[in-house]
Amino acid sequence: MIGRIKTQTVEASQFLVDWMEHRTGIVTMLEHFLYEPVPKRGAWLYTLGSAVLFTITLQFLTGILLLFYYAPTTDDAWNSVEYIMTDAYFGQLIRGIHYWSANFLMAFIGLHMGQVFFSGGYKSPRELNWIVGVILLLLVVGLSFTGYLLRWDQDGFWASVVGMKIGSYSPFVGGYVIHFLLGGDVVGPATLSRFFAIHVWLLPAMIAPLIGAHLFLLRRHGVFGSEFEYTDRIAKLHERQRLEEYARYEADEDEGEPYVGRRDRADREGYERDGE
Repeated sequence: MIGRIKTQTVEASQFLVDWMEHRTGIVTMLEHFLYEPVPKRGAWLYTLGSAVLFTITLQFLTGILLLFYYAPTTDDAWNSVEYIMTDAYFGQLIRGIHYWSANFLMAFIGLHMGQVFFSGGYKSPRELNWIVGVILLLLVVGLSFTGYLLRWDQDGFWASVVGMKIGSYSPFVGGYVIHFLLGGDVVGPATLSRFFAIHVWLLPAMIAPLIGAHLFLLRRHGVFGSEFEYTDRIAKLHERQRLEEYARYEADEDEGEPYVGRRDRADREGYERDGE
């Protein structure tokens, strides 16, 4: 009985997948999107980009859920966080996922940048994708910094004060940017409101299209590893190029007879004449 139900479920699922593939091509698109050939050596290092994408997706999803309860005012911010942690259904779990995925995101994105740099993935023709990745790194750092104040506790408050004090020493624009973020002379309600708008609306709106551009450029040029990871591929490429070049010189375009065969025939005829 159980086996028959299992078989029917598998057949129904396969029928649904085939139906969707025939009408939308979604299975082929997903295979093209998810599968990418990587070098044999250090293949697991090439999953760091996927880990970054997974954790930032968790950030977006859990952040949307937290918005249902969070109140971005100095009077209610901490109380709303406390309500999420104590009274809201699955609130502690969702906020915990949001908090820890943010920490893992920073670790993964650092490791991913290091892997790309040391494997030479920033070289031609992938320079633009490297630049997009650096911009994404800076935006994610900004996302982390602005989110720290939203708890409106002592840690978040003073960490933001110290961070903005350091940023104010940036040449030329540092003072103006910090004054805009503060919304005044000190951290207050305007600061929390602006950090909330930047964290929830501005930075995600900038990050999402850049992720799309990053993935598009990755699929266009593929991943890149240093030469020792491509030894087999390079050797096969050189062998194929050598054979193609040899075949090109071997062909006789005038008589339609390979050069080597024509030479062997001439040698045989000369040998026969000598024998006579």
